[in-house]
Amino acid sequence: MGASITIVGGGSYHWAPRLLADFANTPSLNDARVVLHDLDAERMKLMQELGSEIARRRGISMTVEAEGDRRRALDGADFVVTAFSVGGFDSMQHDIEIPQRFGIRQPIGDSVGPGGILRALRSVPVLLDIARDVEAVAPDAWLVNVTNPLTALCRSVTRETNVKTVGLCNEWVGCSWILSLLFDCGMADIDPVLGGVNHYPLATSLRVAGDDDGFVRLHALLGEPERAATEPIWMDPPERAGWVKVSPAEHWTKLDVIENNRVRFELFRRFGVLVGSGDHHSVEFMPSFVHSDNDYGRGWRVHHYGMPGHRRDAEDDVAYYEEMRDAPDVTRMPSGELVAQLLDGMVTGKQHHLPVNLPNEGNVTNLDVGAVVEIMGVADGLGVRGRDKTTVPGIMGEFLRRINVVQEWTVEAAVSGDRELVLEAMLADPIAAQLPYEKIIELTDEMLAATARWLPNFDA
Repeated sequence: MGASITIVGGGSYHWAPRLLADFANTPSLNDARVVLHDLDAERMKLMQELGSEIARRRGISMTVEAEGDRRRALDGADFVVTAFSVGGFDSMQHDIEIPQRFGIRQPIGDSVGPGGILRALRSVPVLLDIARDVEAVAPDAWLVNVTNPLTALCRSVTRETNVKTVGLCNEWVGCSWILSLLFDCGMADIDPVLGGVNHYPLATSLRVAGDDDGFVRLHALLGEPERAATEPIWMDPPERAGWVKVSPAEHWTKLDVIENNRVRFELFRRFGVLVGSGDHHSVEFMPSFVHSDNDYGRGWRVHHYGMPGHRRDAEDDVAYYEEMRDAPDVTRMPSGELVAQLLDGMVTGKQHHLPVNLPNEGNVTNLDVGAVVEIMGVADGLGVRGRDKTTVPGIMGEFLRRINVVQEWTVEAAVSGDRELVLEAMLADPIAAQLPYEKIIELTDEMLAATARWLPNFDA
């Protein structure tokens, strides 16, 4: 009998098509029972039809069901994937636009900063309700969270319930691709030691193809810009990456890779730690890169999504779904997401090494035991566990410590409904703390008021 997988948020145009295709491309999941649950019955039905069509086209026994009752959807699940957004764009616009009126520009605004804090306050109670249903009807299931802000949400479940929980994000997958361009190797040849939090995973060491010290190779390449400007990369960047060509060569070069990831490699040169997330994410943990004096990061080539960017992404997701729906066959291209890989390890017992968000068990010495950290993990028949132990040195470790404090207070505020704890989290947050004290109070009150209908456990 195949694995039983429930996707909460199974009507998502982003997640459902990608996960269903990945399951179809993973032999151990070809006979899975997939149950989709969503508040939007119409979209849930569309994704159920897509999943059934994927199975038919492939000739596999995977079944896909739509179930509007959450407990029935969760009953007997082996794995529960949570992929939801509380309030959608109606709530998110306040995360972005209110801080902007106070002079705060968040390149993304979904993980940390004022936007990330408010998104966590909305989402933690919902995820905890789901987790308590999992405890009741599927107590042995693994909860696999892909919802942002990922670290804070995972922490709420591991703190408040006994549900086995892991968070997954593909930011390190993108970093592996970038490094493969610089090292002329496959992405699977890149093996880091990570210690961080989601959207701020920090590599403290790196092996390439098992033997080479990746940090030595990277320092050498960064120290020879003339060489980097002539050496081609094994594939051109996709148009969607939005890179700007800077090298004089006709072809894309390693210098182009470096110059389009300027924050990442600036920090590595100076502090010897490689940030695994894209610059648009990482600068929200270190906001001195984004301020009015440098046109909010323009000189660093930091991309700002804003609400138009988030809406464009959603439109692209609908287009991707329609392309999959109308295609004569099922794409065999991996989505880049890690859910199927994680589940394959636990179903087959074959070890997979991949970046995961788990409770800290001494894996990151800078942070307390129990804090959720993003590290390299091992998924196999025993479940999923952290692989390495590391200390993030110097200022990079201090940035990590600060954001962990904010995330811990945010989770406590979301659970308790304590407005003063929200203010404390804002005062400690690196982005919000750029404002004067009085303005932080004003910002916090305005954001809580604007999103009050999605915050039922907070007093008006």
